[in-house]
Amino acid sequence: MATLKVAFVWHMHQPWYLWPGTREAALPYVRLHACSGYYDMPWLLRELGQTTVTFNLVPSLTEQIARYARGEVTDRLLELCRRPAAELGPDDQCGLLTYLGRGQPEGVLEASPQFARLSHKRGHVRNSQEVERLRRAFTEAEFRDVQVWLNLVWCGYGLRRDSEVVRELRGKDRDFTEDDKAALLGEMQAATGRVLDLYRQAAADGRAELTTSPFYHPILPLLANMEDAARVIPRPELPDTLWRAPDEARRQLQLARDHHERQFGTVPQGLWSPEGAISDASLALVQEAGFAWTASDDGILALSLDPRGARRPDAKELYQPYRVADGALALVFRDHALSDRIGFVYRSWEPQDAAEDMVGQLRGIASDLPGPAPGLVCIILDGENPWSSYPDAGEGFLRALYEAIETDRGLETTSVGEYVRQYPPQAVLPSVFPGSWIDHSYRTWIGGAEHRRAWSLLRGAFDAVRRAAPSEGAARAREQLMVAEGSDWFWWYSEYHHADDEDVLDALFRAHVAEVYRALGQPEPAALGEPIAAAKTGGLAQMAAGAMRPTIDGRVTSYFEWQAAAVLHTSAMASAMHRCDSVIRAIYVGFDRAHVWLRVDTVGPATEALLGCRLRFTFAGEPDRELTLEWPDDRAAGPPVQGGGLAGPAQVAADRVVEGALHLHSLALAPEDSLNLAVVLEAGGRLVERWPQVGYLEVRLPSEDALSGEWSA
Repeated sequence: MATLKVAFVWHMHQPWYLWPGTREAALPYVRLHACSGYYDMPWLLRELGQTTVTFNLVPSLTEQIARYARGEVTDRLLELCRRPAAELGPDDQCGLLTYLGRGQPEGVLEASPQFARLSHKRGHVRNSQEVERLRRAFTEAEFRDVQVWLNLVWCGYGLRRDSEVVRELRGKDRDFTEDDKAALLGEMQAATGRVLDLYRQAAADGRAELTTSPFYHPILPLLANMEDAARVIPRPELPDTLWRAPDEARRQLQLARDHHERQFGTVPQGLWSPEGAISDASLALVQEAGFAWTASDDGILALSLDPRGARRPDAKELYQPYRVADGALALVFRDHALSDRIGFVYRSWEPQDAAEDMVGQLRGIASDLPGPAPGLVCIILDGENPWSSYPDAGEGFLRALYEAIETDRGLETTSVGEYVRQYPPQAVLPSVFPGSWIDHSYRTWIGGAEHRRAWSLLRGAFDAVRRAAPSEGAARAREQLMVAEGSDWFWWYSEYHHADDEDVLDALFRAHVAEVYRALGQPEPAALGEPIAAAKTGGLAQMAAGAMRPTIDGRVTSYFEWQAAAVLHTSAMASAMHRCDSVIRAIYVGFDRAHVWLRVDTVGPATEALLGCRLRFTFAGEPDRELTLEWPDDRAAGPPVQGGGLAGPAQVAADRVVEGALHLHSLALAPEDSLNLAVVLEAGGRLVERWPQVGYLEVRLPSEDALSGEWSA
């Protein structure tokens, strides 16, 4: 018998991208991921002999995949690529170059000389006038190659093995024909039609448990009882009215169960509550809906065992299931650190080294468990997002990891459902701490100025639906209300998260809320015509919160490594037309008692985005002081060349991101002083971009007490 069971739960999710009442998806990510991560993950299971996993399939994703497969959904990128290159108008060409300027999966530049050349030719230009000028430099043949590569880049390792067309086009690399393009788009359409069958087959073969989430991925506790948010978040930061909508939560759960049964032929036993967010009220609804198990984060277990947060769970406490109160629902908790190693750490490791490290971690856990029942380690994370940061889309690491566990006599993969059937929970949690995997609270989805506006608009729509008499229009209104309850809109309204597409997501949220009123035959509130995200223009998205101590290695080694830093998202200081074109995506500034910590995020890996560039940090003072980093030879290998008066005491590393450290005394700073900083990017002796565009970014150091506080990851 294995001494340790390992449950991988891969969470597959996308928000509902369809504009109300249309067949057009606002963004193409369901279709693109369908040919990469969503296809690759079950495909890889067929290659292995014994590995069992859990796939959590959110209905808002699987329904969109099914509609794409039936040809009922399209998106702008798909329509731009279907158009013959000779018939592309100026707006079409600019649109393609805008997509080309966005981040693509790793490894493409190395795999395709033509894609690398086109990306270099497209360059770092930011604004629409420059893109308009640039498009004139591209030939018809180059635009056709762009059309092909913007799709081919998303064909993952499974599709490359299954499709001769994909293999041939990757080998051809350039000078594609219209027939080549049509063949590729046809292959991708066919592959999308096979995706859900791959999951059905994995379940039929006993290789995967298929589970679900509430239909449109809402934060369930915030529907069940919003007052639970006040356990951590100060009341003034929350919406004016804290409301309860348990019936909305019930509908999201029931629709998910019904949809899953229609789609996959079985009733799901497991449920991943979106973002691992749970509360006593939400767990009661999950149990009432008939689910056998659900899961959350180990930080929630720690606070449920000791609300003071004075200790971490030991191995026996963490690696076992719990029964919730006096009910039958089983609750398991993911190992946050191990999950983050896959999501953030291993992507820059050699696959075999990463697999050996993970197996070593698991063996160490096994040695700490008393038995007699084998412990259960739950590793739960996104099933699509991490792999775009792995050079081979994660294939090498996953193969090595699965095979290493298969051949280790002390380890065995399992599904959560199978484990709790074999080893029903013996321990009981009378109550759980209300929170999520992020910050052990719901702050990411409620608590900011934009959150308050969004929840207020949603509350108005909820009240309108609740007052409406039953009718066909009321049923349509309720469906749109459920879409607007999804977590994704509130994630991007958070001050902690920003994206190139946040203006699109903002518009989508408001469109769904507006559709509630249209379906009821009522006028829309005027506030729905104003962007909620507009409050981000200018300034910091987040102030420095306290002491921190990152590892200066050019990689984000955990989600919380930079959580205490001040953050500037450059998209907040540019118009919606320009947001997707900047090289620098975010600037982080953090502190401890001795250091200033700096981080710059770029579009794609920093060592690729900054080739041939100089990055300049200018600190205002008498006189100004500078640190410059330069990649003068257009090469990614080796560290950047440091210059400027601050180069001597600086510690710098560049890989996925740029990270640096300076001593506070070199800048003559003390607690509660203000640091004034500008970050400038130059290439070929010319200014590419400056943040902020005028003046300096003012970052106030935390207080002495905050800087003296104990730092923890």
